Amino acid sequence: MDFLLSLLRSENENLTGLGAGIVIHSCETSDEQNILCHAGSLEKLISGLDGSISQRDASLESLATILKNNPEAVSKFVELQNERALRSVIELTKDKYPRTRLLACLCLICIKNSSSCYLQDIGIKTKLIYILLELLDDSGQVGEEASFAFSSLVAGKEDLQKLAFEANAIDKFYNHLQNCALHPKRLQGIFLALADLCSKLECCRSKFMSLQ
Repeated sequence: MDFLLSLLRSENENLTGLGAGIVIHSCETSDEQNILCHAGSLEKLISGLDGSISQRDASLESLATILKNNPEAVSKFVELQNERALRSVIELTKDKYPRTRLLACLCLICIKNSSSCYLQDIGIKTKLIYILLELLDDSGQVGEEASFAFSSLVAGKEDLQKLAFEANAIDKFYNHLQNCALHPKRLQGIFLALADLCSKLECCRSKFMSLQ
């Protein structure tokens, strides 16, 4: 852990990128998340949001890893710099690069799913839905991962499923299903998203069945 922290604190972008990559692939328990939080890793990763494209994306993905299912880490993150860090992530959902937008959305989804008291504004919820639906059109990995992110956003949340219904999400996913050349992972993500989207509201189920 000391070695990892030394990488994250490095002034060398390649070393901080290596450290962020290790966090992404090896930080699996709440204890590991909390150790990184209390050791100052959040502050270092937040500073990476102002770096190069690769550093920014690695920082976003690392932040999502640390914040996932950890209310304590989320509270610490949101309180940093009087919520400036949170505002920075929200701003990155407008970035011109699709992967950066996706990772910013994933980070916000981790915050919302870990602690329901944050990101309650309907504007933020609606924005996340529309961004992820737009990212579905990406022909590469971003498009594949967007469905899984969408699923994580709406799973078990009736209010978000209703917002997604109003955003014509079912039509969007159904239209993608008509593409016979879909990669298996993309197909899996679409089915998962539709299952979560239709899990609570009859209007969603009826809409999907009407498209058959």
